[in-house]
Amino acid sequence: MVSTLQEEKITKDILPPEPGLTAEELVARAVAMRGALRDGQAAAEERGTYSPEMHAAFEKAGFYRTLQPRRYGGYEFGVPVFSQMVMEVARGCPGSAWCLCLASGHSLNVAQLFGERAQAAAFGPEGNFAAAARAIPSGTATRADGGWRLEGTWDYCSGVPYSTHVMVGVRIVDEGAPPRPAVALVPRDQWTMLDNWGGFIGMRASGSNSVQMQGAWIPDYYLVREDFFAPDISQGTEGARLHGNPMYAGGTLGFFQTEISSIIVGLGYAALDEYESIVTVRKAFGPNAALQSQTPDYQRPYGIALGKLEAARHAVLGAAQEYMDLARLSMEGKRTYLRSDDMRLQAGMQQAAQLSFDAVDMLYRAAATSASAKNGTRMQRYFRDISMARTNPGLQFELKAADLAKQLFAEHEQSQAGKQ
Repeated sequence: MVSTLQEEKITKDILPPEPGLTAEELVARAVAMRGALRDGQAAAEERGTYSPEMHAAFEKAGFYRTLQPRRYGGYEFGVPVFSQMVMEVARGCPGSAWCLCLASGHSLNVAQLFGERAQAAAFGPEGNFAAAARAIPSGTATRADGGWRLEGTWDYCSGVPYSTHVMVGVRIVDEGAPPRPAVALVPRDQWTMLDNWGGFIGMRASGSNSVQMQGAWIPDYYLVREDFFAPDISQGTEGARLHGNPMYAGGTLGFFQTEISSIIVGLGYAALDEYESIVTVRKAFGPNAALQSQTPDYQRPYGIALGKLEAARHAVLGAAQEYMDLARLSMEGKRTYLRSDDMRLQAGMQQAAQLSFDAVDMLYRAAATSASAKNGTRMQRYFRDISMARTNPGLQFELKAADLAKQLFAEHEQSQAGKQ
């Protein structure tokens, strides 16, 4: 079988477009885009994703390369910087941030899980890369022609409109054994994006279309036999060995939750900005009424919401840094990165998202009906977006809490048994 995939040029040591770009400059660029993102919210909702012009602006700003290995044209800035960038984009347009984050962030997972040949081919000769991901194994992988034949449909592939690849969970079949989990990295010419994103209450700009594969084929190096949700990192990872950066030595859940919770915290700040714009021009009720911004009943919700959002922001950035620290200690052989570490980081960031939920709900109610509930208002859009986000599996902390406790109790019992 002749395939363009087999003829991909293996490259390495690609310089990023701006070798001297700093993390501070990258985040500042996201802040500077806030107005344009805010102005484009309605059109992005109608389109289902941000515009090609905004995509080009994100590319030029370096957002897609934030976590990408420097060896392959990225900036390799680290998870806390990525989190800050995503929060700022979400402060301009939450749906667009969801789409961008879940297309740009998974360069970390590629660099973590896949070998040198796959990485060099995927990141390509110029380092242009973006990949939606769907960890649930909604399709199959079967041996064929020296590689793998893929079949299936993966829903909610957020970020797929501008993705060069997708990363999907699959089940390996026809090997004389029960189906086994694996992760497949699939270039765009091997899948179809379905026109089925729409009809939801919120996050309409998130580009969460489904991806379908019928007779898709990938070479052997584009598949790893790992559970996407819980890869075996006990002996180190391909990425940590290849790049010498512990950022690529961590687990999956901690990073995945950083993506989602960063968006949600940015959404909360977007609602706070909108609330301020409302109360600084509207008057309170009553004779000789002052501006709402000068009235305690309207100042109070702002102050409480800001406090919740500050707590949430610090929680997410702190967890992002701890993710990096735990991965570094694991890579240095000083401490094992435990399954419970990943679950604990996820749990903390789920609670950070809950603080943002509370803040948006408070601001939505305080801004009153005409400013909050009317079609076309930003506050209504933020409320719809947060309502949609609440349904994401990664934000169902009640469902994950028992799993965390069970894991911790088991690890504690093993530790005690080892001391006896």
